[in-house]
Amino acid sequence: MAIRSDIAGAEKSYLRDMLAADIDSVLEIGCGDGRLTRKYADLSPRIVGIDLPATLPRSDAKPLPETVSLAAASGVHLPFPASRFDHVIFSLSF
Repeated sequence: MAIRSDIAGAEKSYLRDMLAADIDSVLEIGCGDGRLTRKYADLSPRIVGIDLPATLPRSDAKPLPETVSLAAASGVHLPFPASRFDHVIFSLSF
């Protein structure tokens, strides 16, 4: 499957429309290297991205904004209490 880029820049606009105006926290399941996370990092004061360890950014990767933290975890068994996040993003994870 070919990876399609967001040439029109609509991805962030779509996320902005989907996320509530008073958003406090977002969980992104399957964040990978943070490509999508970087696009919407300024829309929420707290973002937690999770993915399998092999897909997370390496320590020498471009730093993510301070609002973002990443963790190695499975989307099947979330290591967070229920209702901790206002929104959950699960995009292009397969």
